[in-house]
Formats: sequence, structure tokens, C-alpha cells
Amino acid sequence: VSKTMSKLDRQVIPKATVMGLNKGITNVRTQVVRRVSKTTGIKQKHLRQLITVSKAGKVKGPVAVFALREKYPNLIRFNARKVKLGVSATAWGFRKIYEGAFIGNKGRTVFARETKKNLPIEALPGPSAAVQMVREKIDEAVAAIGIDKFNAEFQRQIQRFINSKRSRK
Repeated sequence: VSKTMSKLDRQVIPKATVMGLNKGITNVRTQVVRRVSKTTGIKQKHLRQLITVSKAGKVKGPVAVFALREKYPNLIRFNARKVKLGVSATAWGFRKIYEGAFIGNKGRTVFARETKKNLPIEALPGPSAAVQMVREKIDEAVAAIGIDKFNAEFQRQIQRFINSKRSRK
């Protein structure tokens, strides 16, 4: 195959592949952030900090989207507020009242008592972005979008390289 490929093809195709993958993966990251935010209730701003992208290079392997393995974040991150019965928070996309819970640690944590005694208390967790990406099949749904974006970007990059070679002649 390499014998039939011209010198231009050997230069253009690897570059276009890498550029197409890198442009496509940024679109995939955007879709992941939107879908995880919708299912969990985590703000998109916070998810962008948690979800990272591994980009392609000439030597480097394939691209990937990673959710940093943050342990389950506390309910305080989900717009928690004190109400008469306990604490109300918007985890998993809808507001729920956690009876008997309270906000402590100078407003940074939502706690609940495990027994009738004062101690022990336990921090109440919310949804994790990494777990929800797998559980809600978001990774599979976004993979199809990623393939479409790559195909479009790959064609665009090949056309760009061909046009730039023509203009130089």
C-alpha cells in the first residue's frame, strides 16, 4: 500500500488524522459535559474541570476522554439549603429533601446522623461524574458522535492540506 501512496499522501494522511482526532475529541468532551450535567445535576463549569482529554500526536496513542476519579462529591455542591425538615439539594437532576440532615463545617458539608446520638455523623454524598459516565451509557452514545465528528474533520483537514499545497505551486 505504501508503494502506491504518493509522497503527498504519506505526509497528509497522518497529519490530517491527528488533527481530525483532536478537533473531534473536543466536541466529544462538550457532549459528555452536557449529558453528565443533565443526568447528575453537577454544574457544567465544575464538570469541565473534572473531565480531561488525551489528545493524539504523531507518536502518542489514541484520543480519550477521562473523568477524574473524584470521590462522590458532597451534597453541598448541589445547591443544598437548610429547610424545616432538614436539607434540600438538587442531586441527580431533581430536588429532594434529606430529612434530619444539616449543613455544618462552616457551610461546606451536608451531614446526617447515623443514630439518635449526637455522634457519629456521616457526610452525605452526591453523584460522581466518573460513575455516571459509565452507568448512564453516556460513553457509548457519545462515541457515535465522535466518529461522525472525526470523519467530517478528517475530510476537512485533507482538503485544507491539498488546497495549501496547490497554492504553494
